[in-house]
Amino acid sequence: METLRIKAYPKNKNQIKSIADFLSREGIEFEIVEKEEFLVFEEELESSLVQAEKIEKGGLKKESARDFLNDL
Repeated sequence: METLRIKAYPKNKNQIKSIADFLSREGIEFEIVEKEEFLVFEEELESSLVQAEKIEKGGLKKESARDFLNDL
């Protein structure tokens, strides 16, 4: 299955429902991602990039992948 990212700018909840209904009728699996969710993801990504830069410049200690995953 191929993933396609589509941006839509509905003006109200009725338009969102219309889009969802159309995709369902066509048998297309979909996920609606709220703008706030994307902003949180974007902030986390930026934070990770800053950490990577600090590690690269020696500002933070590198840790093994195993230690990192154990902390999760």
